[in-house]
Amino acid sequence: MSFNRRQFIGASSIAGLLAACKGVAPLSDQRRIEKVGLQTYTLRDALAEDFVGTFEMIKSVGYDYVELNGRNFADRSPAELRRILDGTGLPAPLTHVDYDSLANRTSQLGETAATLGCEYVILPWLNDDQRALDDYKTHAEMLNRAAEQLAAFEVKVGYHNHQFEFFDLGEQKTGMDVLLAQTDPRLVHFELDLFWASLAGVDIVSLFQSHPGRFRFCHVKDLSGDASDWQTSLDFETIVKTLMANVGEGSIPFETFFAENETSGMQYFIAEHDMPSKPYRASIETSLNAIRSMRF
Repeated sequence: MSFNRRQFIGASSIAGLLAACKGVAPLSDQRRIEKVGLQTYTLRDALAEDFVGTFEMIKSVGYDYVELNGRNFADRSPAELRRILDGTGLPAPLTHVDYDSLANRTSQLGETAATLGCEYVILPWLNDDQRALDDYKTHAEMLNRAAEQLAAFEVKVGYHNHQFEFFDLGEQKTGMDVLLAQTDPRLVHFELDLFWASLAGVDIVSLFQSHPGRFRFCHVKDLSGDASDWQTSLDFETIVKTLMANVGEGSIPFETFFAENETSGMQYFIAEHDMPSKPYRASIETSLNAIRSMRF
């Protein structure tokens, strides 16, 4: 059966009316994610085998940009990496960086980020001996200080969570509580990893509403299975193998969270999988298609 233009418009109008009667916005009125990025950690093994070809694959799948990490420019100069990114048409507005570079080599990091075209540098990890309550106060001071110094390079600072930032550290406080309270909201922004926050049992909507505008970026990766036995575990490898899934193959209600974008301040949506199955192209394509199909 084929529709002419008038029949199509009429059918669309009826569909919109039915949606409105059910309390659901017509598709044309619903929001979606306009641009989707990929964290290159997802494809670290593929990048080790074929660096340029892997970036070309990311672009051909349909991703709009990448979020880098430090290993991407460990074995090549930032200028060389920038030429590769420009050649494949993939901007890198964000990169993950290590603690020492952010804390102690801030000016050098600013020059690297500026060369790569990164607007944000994001701290993604704290070691086991850096996770006490007082440690987070030190981290907050460092993040503020680094952000002030990086402003000269027009580079901003972010922080990425796992689940341990939401552990109760005493005094009814978590590490995330300290970081949110003691970092300057004008200078330090947060990348919410939706997998790890969901694993920790965080009420993500309430988190956004309690800290409006603080979460400018998120990692979009899914959770499949019963996470109740893993909420306080630090066995990251087993957690990833057991629970992490391509976007759309788990149960995280992403649309519920993205409906709060105006509150959270969310600007960048980055797919990631810590241990994707092969073929890698199929994995990252599955996640991209799921994110593009979301409506909220």
